[in-house]
Amino acid sequence: MYKIFKQVQELSQKIPHDSFETIIKWLRVELTYTSNNIEGNTLTRAETALTVEEGFTSGSKPIKDYLEAKNHAEAFDYIVSLVNQGKVNYEDVILKIHSIILNGIDDNNRGRYRNVRVRIAGSDVVLPNPLKVPDLMKNFTEKLDKKPDSILKAFEAHYKLVEIHPFIDGNGRTARLLMNLILMRAGYLPTVIATIERKRYIASINFRNTKGDVIGYYKYMLRVLKKSLDMYVKMFGKQEIETEQPLITVGEFAKYCGVPKSTLRYYIRIKKLEPISYTNSGYMLFSKEQAELLK
Repeated sequence: MYKIFKQVQELSQKIPHDSFETIIKWLRVELTYTSNNIEGNTLTRAETALTVEEGFTSGSKPIKDYLEAKNHAEAFDYIVSLVNQGKVNYEDVILKIHSIILNGIDDNNRGRYRNVRVRIAGSDVVLPNPLKVPDLMKNFTEKLDKKPDSILKAFEAHYKLVEIHPFIDGNGRTARLLMNLILMRAGYLPTVIATIERKRYIASINFRNTKGDVIGYYKYMLRVLKKSLDMYVKMFGKQEIETEQPLITVGEFAKYCGVPKSTLRYYIRIKKLEPISYTNSGYMLFSKEQAELLK
């Protein structure tokens, strides 16, 4: 685990400070898309971007999905506003995040602890009695307030909130935003848990909950953080690109190669092809020289 910690710290140092605002702007859409998608939101990344950046809240998908995107982006803005703030009261922060997450979706329960029993679909985990939730949350957040912000504090806060499951809905999204707030306050960038990671992500939480696999949970979360930081370095780090020709998008590259975009995306997924760089908005860029290598 120490080795991954070291790699995480080294990657963090490679991300230029002047890219922070650009990364945060990109994360406003990406975290909204991935976090909501894990919970079953049906918006595509492009639809999420339109909702977050242009304010669209209607279309062919359920209105709830658009509201979830709009709310998550606002909740992300809220945690970013707390990054450089002094001491915060984490119980108040959690309730505020949740209130934003469920705004216009469940106004009766937003920012309020549940008063009914709940279960996690597909899990045998027995969640705390609702009568115990206020005290569990108070004890949890009081300890959180006393500890310095760190990577392990972020992971532990995420796990503990999911374990208590204090809300009727929105627990996962609130927990991930809380984790990323603590990471940013500790000097790191947020963890992006991609949709493809959903099963492994949930399994790491369940194994800790049912089998007490604390180290396995920490190792998994560290690997995801490392993967996220690696992505930031590739996308936003200062790189020397040796090419005499301008870089082109995946669509242009597909035409140049004479293959469908879906084929290129498959090659990227299996690591047969990697983008040479990214735009500030996170779009992949390729060089025409790569086409010869691909052939």
